[in-house]
Amino acid sequence: MRVTERGFTLVEVMVAIAIFGTAALAAVNAASGHLSSISQIQQKTFAQYVASNRLTELSLSRQWPVKDKQSGQMQLAEQDWRWQQQVVETVTPDVVAVTVTVTKPGSDAQLVQLTRYLRRPDAAAQSDTNGVGP
Repeated sequence: MRVTERGFTLVEVMVAIAIFGTAALAAVNAASGHLSSISQIQQKTFAQYVASNRLTELSLSRQWPVKDKQSGQMQLAEQDWRWQQQVVETVTPDVVAVTVTVTKPGSDAQLVQLTRYLRRPDAAAQSDTNGVGP
């Protein structure tokens, strides 16, 4: 009587390891790509916060005229950010379009560009008195 042992051959084990290795490599590659895209989204989000903060500073400063081609640096989330602003006159009197572009220091890659329309601070009071009132 011949006894047969049950089990896997060496070739079967090698094929199983190769398949598992390929699947594991694909999973690691997908996770790495996901983490990279999360980092890019985070950078763009922080850059948008910087641009929005700069435009809010301009709105609250009530300084007129808004200076063109200004630049500066801001720190947010323990990172340094560089912003540049460009001011363009509009067809509406006393209204300008201010565009803020944000980059990382040492890089020319634009992360975000945000535009807001600002009017002369005293123009709001003048328009209120020109309307129908008590």
